[in-house]
Amino acid sequence: MKCAVFPCIGLGDGLIAAVLANNLSLDGQKVDTFHPLLPQMQPLFPRLSLLPRMEGVEFLQQYDRLFFIYEKKEWMLRLIDHALEHFPEKTTVLNPIATPNCDYPFWEQGRFDGNMPFVDNLVNYCGQMLGIEEPVRTNGIELPDYLQRGKYPERIIIHPTSSRAGKNWSQKQFLALADKLERDGLEPVFILTAEERQTWPSVDAPYFKDLVALTHFVAESGAMIGNDSGIGHLASCVGVPTLTICRSQMVANFWRPSWAEGKVIVPPFWIPNLKGLRWRDKKWQYFVPVGQVYREFLKFRKLCVLGH
Repeated sequence: MKCAVFPCIGLGDGLIAAVLANNLSLDGQKVDTFHPLLPQMQPLFPRLSLLPRMEGVEFLQQYDRLFFIYEKKEWMLRLIDHALEHFPEKTTVLNPIATPNCDYPFWEQGRFDGNMPFVDNLVNYCGQMLGIEEPVRTNGIELPDYLQRGKYPERIIIHPTSSRAGKNWSQKQFLALADKLERDGLEPVFILTAEERQTWPSVDAPYFKDLVALTHFVAESGAMIGNDSGIGHLASCVGVPTLTICRSQMVANFWRPSWAEGKVIVPPFWIPNLKGLRWRDKKWQYFVPVGQVYREFLKFRKLCVLGH
């Protein structure tokens, strides 16, 4: 059977959706995964076919099963609408929403539990809904033999951005945290895109020629600290412990990196979110102080070292 998987646009979204593609592939299906970023990482996914997003809708006809990870983007909605109209019997739409509720569109197709990480929900979906025996949590990524995971344990990856500004701890806080880590003899390294560097002028972030080079760099690091973002999922899926600063426990339950050891820090639940104030939505960063993140990271790192 020939299958197509269509993840949401982000790097983390693609890496998580690859769990579905990997399980389908291990089950003997031929699978193409369409994503704007993952094709750069094809050398790291020898068993999967990673393709750039295609124009038009005609190419959908060649597949026996279509799996969409729902996203309110024009490209995705156009394909979903066409598939549901012309191929409803072979179309599945999975909607990743961080909620314990089940009253949202397409819930019945995936039956996701918002209290569990997205990765585990996909594993359950593969086993319970697709009938795949012994589904796996891995997404198929394979690092070259010459690469030494955790080679530089003092190097701490910091990813201070994400797809939306509202998800981010503040720049001032990340810089203060990096300063504390450096004073402790650690080596904080910021990961920034070329565009992001313009708004972080005091940070000397390394350049990477592609996502493969970035993945190698992250894999040889000791730990990662960041927002709910793709680099956190990348670090986790190559075995790097992650500490994620997240705006709410509900979001953390579903979206946290969940392959390697990980810890999530969220603001207190009692922050008011009254209409007109919306402190929890707009000011949550102030309720996650630098000192707390610093102390929690040191404890977490110590536990990771003892665990190995």
